[in-house]
Amino acid sequence: IPLRPYVAWLRLQRAAGAIVGGGSLARAAADAGFSDAAHMSRSFRKMLGMPPSALVPGAQATARRS
Repeated sequence: IPLRPYVAWLRLQRAAGAIVGGGSLARAAADAGFSDAAHMSRSFRKMLGMPPSALVPGAQATARRS
């Protein structure tokens, strides 16, 4: 793997761990090294095909009720 995609993957892993751990999307983005939450969101959609908000604990249950 080239270095850039590998570093992007590591950032996504760090951000995903923070989100699943209950952190805010903005804090997860900053801690993982993204410039802002929108940059992290675009990267999630590009690499994983889903938004980072899908990892928020309890988000799936709330989405099903609506």
